[in-house]
Order: sequence, then structure tokens, then C-alpha cells
Amino acid sequence: MLSYKHGYHAGNHADVMKHIIMLYLYNLEKKVNNSISYIDTHSGNGIYKYISKYMDKNKEYKEGIKKIQNYKGNNILIKNYLSTISKITGKNNFYPGSPIFISSVANVKDKLFFCELHKNEYELLKKNLNKYTNIKILNADGFNFIFNKVNKEKNYFVFIDPSYEIKDDFEKVEEILNNIDNLFSKSKIIIWYPVLNILENDSFIQNIRKKGISNIINVEVPIMNYGDNVGMQGSGLLLINFSNRSIMKNLKEAIHEIQNILKQEENSTRFKLRYL
Repeated sequence: MLSYKHGYHAGNHADVMKHIIMLYLYNLEKKVNNSISYIDTHSGNGIYKYISKYMDKNKEYKEGIKKIQNYKGNNILIKNYLSTISKITGKNNFYPGSPIFISSVANVKDKLFFCELHKNEYELLKKNLNKYTNIKILNADGFNFIFNKVNKEKNYFVFIDPSYEIKDDFEKVEEILNNIDNLFSKSKIIIWYPVLNILENDSFIQNIRKKGISNIINVEVPIMNYGDNVGMQGSGLLLINFSNRSIMKNLKEAIHEIQNILKQEENSTRFKLRYL
């Protein structure tokens, strides 16, 4: 896990999908809350330059942000995402990670907690966020932090985006889901997951269904036709405790366009948007 570098994957199709939705939901929360307590469990370093040994190795951003950055459509979620990137990056020579996205749109009253276990990434994140005064950056395991930090009587906005390089990440996500009613009933939670193995993914989703969590939306965006392919075939989000009536309609419109732009096969498996 400590060898993981998000820079290899920054700006790819999964980043595009999750950051469009993350920004949309965070901005929705801003409309109804004077301040937000936000926790990012796997923050990375926040800034990923296109010309670097990491992003240049696999060039995954070419199948993500580079496909959508010249979007000419009218979807407000996609347009807001792209305009936010433009405001952040200026000359557009880097892709912003979730800490940069959130710090740039947060209110000064918001309290932002960024966890990063990798020491070098943690040091870079401190440097990249040094102009903000409403943040706390921790060299800590984000899963442990939320179990120690979250007060079940308070409302948090939690973004969980692990690498899933080891199976332990899936187990820790399961632990969070098992404690929704005990610890997180008042919190809004976004959990990202990759689709690597179709049978394992089906089992993962079926396990969640069996938990009987009352308010959980599942978004899944395939980039190819699901099958025995090697590698990431798509990715998904679990959106917990988001109840705004407009969410399903707005997500359906955005996801339809996102998939059409980012898919790598014409006959890609159709996107999924459903309550579990």
C-alpha cells in the first residue's frame, strides 16, 4: 500500500467520474449547511503534473480528462467540473486531486481534514495546500481516523478513495458499511471502488445489499463491455445518506454523457444508477 502513487493514474476515467460527482454533491451540501466538516481518507499529494515520471508512464489521463476537457455539451455537472479545474490550474499543466478540488470550493467556515499515510505524499500535500487556513493534514491511516474522529451526533462529509491494492481496503470499507447506523447515520459518505473482476464486483454489491442500508445510491460507469478483460473495466461510487430529490435525475443525465465520452469500447456495458 505504501508504494502506491496516485500520480500513475491521476486524471484517468475513474478520477473524472468521481470528481464530477464529488464536486456536485459537495456543492449541494453547501446550499443547506453554513459549514461542512469534510474528511478525505486517502488524499494523495493533490497536484499531478502531466509532464512527470508518474503521469507520463501510463498516460492514463489521455483516456480521462483529455477526452472530456473540450466538452461542448450543456450538462451542468460536467461544465462545473471543467470550470473548477480551469480556475485551479490556470495554464492547465496539472490535474488536481480531491484535496485541491475541495479546498478551492470550500467555504472559509468549512473544516477540512486530509489523511495521507505515505510520508512523501503527506509532505507534498502540506506544501500544495499551504495557502489554506481551514485545513488539517494528517500523516495517518484515513480509515482509523474516521473511526476515531467521527461523532455519531454530528454531520460529516466523508470521501473514501483507497487504492484497493490490498484486499484489506475492501474489508475496511465493509467495516464502515457495517457501522453506518452506529457511527455515520448523520454523515454523507462517498466511497469509490474499481471494477476489476466481474464476479468479485457482483459479490461486493450483493454483500452491500444484504446489509439493508436504507439510503445508498450506487453509481457504476463501465468503460468497456464487462468480461474477462485484465485491468480496470470501470469504477463505481457508493453514495450514502444523500437524499436531495434532484440527485438521481441529475446523476443520470451526467453519467450518460460521461460514459459516452470516456468509454473505450462502443458496446460498453450500460452504466448503473440505482438504490441498493
